[in-house]
Amino acid sequence: MYIKDNRFNTIIKIDIFYICITKSYDMTIEQLQYAFSVYQRLSFVKAAEESFVSQPALTMQVKKLEEEIGFPLFDRARKPLKVTPAGKKFMEKAQETLLSFKGLEQLATELNAGEQDHIKVGIIPTLAPFLLPLFVRQFHKQYPKLELHINELTTEEVLQLIQEGELDAGIIVTPVVAKGLSASPLFYEQFYLYVADDHPYYKQKAIRLSDIKAKDLWLLKEGNCFRSQVNDLCQLGKKNDHQHFTYQSSSISSLMRIVEHQGGVTFVPELATLGLSAEQENMLKPIKGDKVVREISLIRSRFFHKQRALDKLQQLILENIPSHMKQAKQQEIVDSFVSI
Repeated sequence: MYIKDNRFNTIIKIDIFYICITKSYDMTIEQLQYAFSVYQRLSFVKAAEESFVSQPALTMQVKKLEEEIGFPLFDRARKPLKVTPAGKKFMEKAQETLLSFKGLEQLATELNAGEQDHIKVGIIPTLAPFLLPLFVRQFHKQYPKLELHINELTTEEVLQLIQEGELDAGIIVTPVVAKGLSASPLFYEQFYLYVADDHPYYKQKAIRLSDIKAKDLWLLKEGNCFRSQVNDLCQLGKKNDHQHFTYQSSSISSLMRIVEHQGGVTFVPELATLGLSAEQENMLKPIKGDKVVREISLIRSRFFHKQRALDKLQQLILENIPSHMKQAKQQEIVDSFVSI
């Protein structure tokens, strides 16, 4: 686009995009919060309930926001409520703005008080029972004024709640594909087989992945990233053998007990092997050939919520992890197969 500058009788090229972004808007954080709540729940009624305002008041604020930006965020004629294409793009950017604003609030609290009072962390079930005992008691002793709230959740739930600002961080298996999040690797776990004492594998020093039969395996339930990694390692989808009895579980400890009493084999991550009895250690078998590991990371928003508190948590975890697990070296990192 070109316009004429009459002062100097010249023609000036103007970027139309620049003109658009310099338009002044009077939208408020409150309006963005209300609209994002509707975006999450696809319901004005539920959004109003969770925002502790009346539905008419919330609806009016969302309407004012739409009038201000010049396009509808939601298609109210659709049942259930639908987000418009433009609304989806706008709300994705609004989410970043709201997280950034929340980060500013938390920073102000930190600078005013000198210390954050609590952090909320999500952790996956295949890590929680083995990792938490290594550092939780020491955390409370070392930082008595800092409350640590931990929720055991799936990887997808952890990622979503961090993106929504409901969690400050997560301890999960990486790499993952998740917008707006960053990961700091903590340690790397090898995969082991846990073998019943009456199984042919028990007499072997190490076991090849290609030799493992699906019918012998006890696996975590579908949807668990550890299960997905094991499926990929063993190429189970290409094998026709199957079990006559299955047990759906989200607990590695439960599968280990099943192996001890019912026979068969299961995969266990390295942290689960710490503290085993001498008899149980005899049931552990390393994988023959190239070493494969799963990467464990502390994942957080790129807006650095509660940075100092999370740094303390990360440091304490690393202090309690065996030194050989802190580097991947030449080991192959297995994909988590998680993308949201």
